[in-house]
Amino acid sequence: MSDPRFSRREFLGLIGSATFVAGCSKDRGEIVPFTKRPEGAKPGVADFYASTFQEGLCAYGVLVKTREGRPIHVQGNDRHPAFKSKTSPAAIADIMGLYDPDRLKHPLMDGHPADWSAVESKLVSSLKDQSVLLVTGALLSPARRALIMDLKKVLPGLRHVSWEPALGDGQTAALQDCYGSARRPRLRLERAKVIVALEADLLSGGRTEEIGGFASNRTERSMNRLYAFEGSVSLTGANADVRVAWRPSRAAALGFALARELHQAGVPWPSGVDSSSLSDFSLEGLDSGLLRALVGDLKKSRNQAVVVAGPSLPPQAHAAAFLLNAMLGAEGHTVDASSSVAEPLSGSDAVAQALREAQEGKFGAAIFWQVNPAYSFPDAKLWKAAVAAIPLKVRIGLHEDETAQDCELVLPEHHWLESWNDFETAEDLLSLQQPAVGSLYETKQAEDILLDILRGLGGGAPIDYRHYLMARWQREVQPSGSLVPFESFWSAALHDGVCQRKAEAKPPRRLNGSAVNRWAQVAAQSERPQWELLLSPSANLFDGRYANNGWLQELPDPVTKLSWGNAVSMSPTDASRLSLEDGQVVRLSASGREVELPVVVQPGQAPGVLSAALGYGRRTGSIAQGVGANLFPLWNAAPVAVKDAGRREVLAFMQRHHTLEGRDVVRSLAWPKGRLAPRKDLASLYEPRKFPKHKWVMAVDLSLCVGCQACVLACQSENNIPTVGKERVLKGREMHWMRVDRYYEGSPENPRILMQPMLCQQCDDAPCENVCPVAATNHSDEGLNEMAYNRCVGTRYCQNNCPYKVRRFNFFEYTAQTPASARLAFNPEVTVRPRGVMEKCTFCVQRIQEAKQAAKVRGRPLQDGDIEPACAAACPARAIVFGDLKDSTSRVSKLTRSERGYRVLEELGVKPSVTYLADLRNPPQADAS
Repeated sequence: MSDPRFSRREFLGLIGSATFVAGCSKDRGEIVPFTKRPEGAKPGVADFYASTFQEGLCAYGVLVKTREGRPIHVQGNDRHPAFKSKTSPAAIADIMGLYDPDRLKHPLMDGHPADWSAVESKLVSSLKDQSVLLVTGALLSPARRALIMDLKKVLPGLRHVSWEPALGDGQTAALQDCYGSARRPRLRLERAKVIVALEADLLSGGRTEEIGGFASNRTERSMNRLYAFEGSVSLTGANADVRVAWRPSRAAALGFALARELHQAGVPWPSGVDSSSLSDFSLEGLDSGLLRALVGDLKKSRNQAVVVAGPSLPPQAHAAAFLLNAMLGAEGHTVDASSSVAEPLSGSDAVAQALREAQEGKFGAAIFWQVNPAYSFPDAKLWKAAVAAIPLKVRIGLHEDETAQDCELVLPEHHWLESWNDFETAEDLLSLQQPAVGSLYETKQAEDILLDILRGLGGGAPIDYRHYLMARWQREVQPSGSLVPFESFWSAALHDGVCQRKAEAKPPRRLNGSAVNRWAQVAAQSERPQWELLLSPSANLFDGRYANNGWLQELPDPVTKLSWGNAVSMSPTDASRLSLEDGQVVRLSASGREVELPVVVQPGQAPGVLSAALGYGRRTGSIAQGVGANLFPLWNAAPVAVKDAGRREVLAFMQRHHTLEGRDVVRSLAWPKGRLAPRKDLASLYEPRKFPKHKWVMAVDLSLCVGCQACVLACQSENNIPTVGKERVLKGREMHWMRVDRYYEGSPENPRILMQPMLCQQCDDAPCENVCPVAATNHSDEGLNEMAYNRCVGTRYCQNNCPYKVRRFNFFEYTAQTPASARLAFNPEVTVRPRGVMEKCTFCVQRIQEAKQAAKVRGRPLQDGDIEPACAAACPARAIVFGDLKDSTSRVSKLTRSERGYRVLEELGVKPSVTYLADLRNPPQADAS
């Protein structure tokens, strides 16, 4: 790079181009020149757009923050009734997907740039009178589904396959068999007193609604109880009151045995269930006292209990969970299918069948949209043979990925932040997606490509997908007989991002007892293999669709704390038996396929279970390529063999100390009687600090925090925090201002797991301030530990003197190495730090100043809740609370006086401004007498 500096001229040029693109794009509808400023638009003031972000089978309501026409931050939409102002971590991070420099910028024909008219002319002529295979991801959009139905009218030979490669087929098969419908119910964990998770990670970052529901009953007043039976170690297991290492192959047997125990305790069978089909199940290996407690809890709680089987489990495990919920009466209470919709997904077998038909020459063309089967389909030989037999292959997507490399036509689509759509998350709720920016490149919305095909084949269609969407809403969504003009109805729905409507009441689902009997017989005949390989979507990269996102690659796995790659987790017992350590590479083989990847020795892992994350090992993308190993070839493959590959790999762990070493940095109490000893103020040689107006402090409730790390990503997005890459992470030079530490207590075979967000503690007597030779770091009269970046000379004395290790040093000009397009994501309210300066959490001081100014304009004082740092706004459990300590009525002021409150390393006398509330656990023996 000839000029590593990021100049003011370049920055203003980028903003100018972004503003031009945002305001003058032809695909956003009516355009208004900014020289005649629209009412309410002010330079330097953020605008927010309500929209929707889809990931797999979830559609999250979001608010997109824009500045001068460019999106810079994503947060939850507070008007969404389910997610309630919270959203998926991937939604926050996918702002970088919009600005990804690797995005396709124009169509490709046979690997060469082409114009849209040429590629669409070839596409329409090639599809006419042909049998066409259309493979897509999950279609949660009613308008999108309607468009495909319209396309089938002009393409009678169209075969549509909806496929999500990282989601197991077990739940769909069990739902269809046991209830006659694939409707996935909504889990109402806020109503649950007892939760039993069978290899189900209910508290992973993407389960925003479940995290909020779970956390709502983790207080001194109300405490649920979570049992987790799992072979791997998940965030759900880490937060469980009782966690049992349990092999996945025995999950169904556990569920059916629990049902039998419940029946023996007096709970009747549902209609049609034959008790003799459950007579062969035992609970071998489960402590008898724990069994009695679990059965007692379920019987006592009844419809305030819920049992959930994870997506990686086979249908028989889901059938066992359905049986337990039916016995408990959970249907309609903690399991709510009253308004859920069925999203028909094709399993791996159906995709394989379609590819076999393609191999036989039954399709004249194939379109791949929202899926990347060249990467994620397990049988690479079948894929290659199938695409070789299809005359025309078309890829609609954001990148020239693995599937695009096998296609003649590659059509670039809009990012979701440039697109229109609607999503049906429930029968009584629709959410809208609207563009927050015009198209940055020569791309099209994928639905507009399908509309062009529709018109080219003689079908009638509106001029673009926005009009198609609006016409459908006017015809099918707006209440009939409404006196409100459609334009007003549409504008109100766009403003709110959601549209609630009345839906016909569904009768309660009835469990098919005969189907349960059949699945019980299957479970009784299941064998226990020597090794069980448990593959699940990456906590960060999902199925690999975010693999080119540096924020998500560098964000560590919430349990292993490994970044920039995946590894196979193995129990300490198995690792000791095979003489393996962290970083040693093993070869996993099954069904004639082999994959090599390093080992992570995972405390708490069930012996005989291997677990690893999907989504790595991509062959394309400047960031994704070559990071980790692709494990899709081993999807559903068995039996699995493990062999030492004879080499080592250095792993990029973000956390290097995993136990508390006898310290009480993270404290935990038994509910309801646990209390901490009263705190005592220590003597100090410093003059007492005075805060005339405000004293900004934070409280973090460890009983609510599940460790999802949404706060880390929100902080990174809000504060222009760079990624540094694997090489720098290995040297301990990561730049995150905030982290979530994970600690183990107890034996490696069955440890207790504790989570703690850690950030700058804004100490009143900060040890960093008195060692800075140039006074670059100092204390404000509102309690903030401030940094004057242009004064810092980089001695790093402050970093060495910080007991919390939360100060970060710019060893390199990281931001100057950021591609030009990605710099458009920078928040202009936060300084972009140069090389050689120290940086750290500021309690989002820019948001504090913005709230002050807004209150001043309104002519009123600041109120509690006016200021919400990015981390607190993103936390789905609402574990982080910020406010003014001088306001005795503020929520944070009350929390700092809690009997559970303590300050980390307060014995050093540094007077930190962050109060932690000790974690609460509710094991069975903690029941009040």
